[in-house]
Amino acid sequence: MRSAEDYQKWYQQPHTAGHWLDKFVYGLPELHRQELRTAHYVSGVGCNATASILALLPLAQSGLLDIAQKVIVEIKVGSSEGGAKGNPGTHHPERSGVVRTYAPFGHRHTAEVIQELGLSNVALTMTSVDLVRGALATAHVQLEPGTLTRDLWKVYRQVVAENLFLRLVKERQGVYRVPEPKILAGSNYADLGFDLDEGTGHLVAMCAIDNLMKGASGSAVQCMNIMFGFDETLGLEFSGLHPI
Repeated sequence: MRSAEDYQKWYQQPHTAGHWLDKFVYGLPELHRQELRTAHYVSGVGCNATASILALLPLAQSGLLDIAQKVIVEIKVGSSEGGAKGNPGTHHPERSGVVRTYAPFGHRHTAEVIQELGLSNVALTMTSVDLVRGALATAHVQLEPGTLTRDLWKVYRQVVAENLFLRLVKERQGVYRVPEPKILAGSNYADLGFDLDEGTGHLVAMCAIDNLMKGASGSAVQCMNIMFGFDETLGLEFSGLHPI
């Protein structure tokens, strides 16, 4: 968080080092690549925030998003998001076969989405599913009147072209027609997808990531590469564990 007041709002406790807040760059290269080149301090990113931000990024950057309307993001997450301390609900036998919404409102990562995309009306909902690693953000938004599918193809292709670890997944047939966390396990890629109801302007925007890579350590290595002038992909070329 860049604001001590916002930190207290979302974390229910005062920030103990407020004088450091303006020294850090938010560690998501797709948003802050230029700042990272000269940064001395970089923050970690929330995995659910990463998936949500990247799902919305092409829309926010292009101005196609109707920011007066509420943005609702449903995020399906695996057990590796269970936190630093175990509890009965995160134990793997208990998690097997589960589909359980555990944070309908107020998840802390909401603050990162609001801050980084400049939005004010955002709600994140977290649902645990029978998955170990991976996260899928599905965002429901309204677009500016008159937006067509061909307009979306243009802005999504531009964002993907500008960011080495973003891919557009929108196929008419096959098993993996939309973003799927399963094929991203072990990789630093984020797969984006979308579908538009042109009659109503309702868009479903999707982003799949490995929460342990693009949502955590992978983004950290990517930031380090940029800070030290290395190739941005160094050490991050692995394409994923599936399919073999």
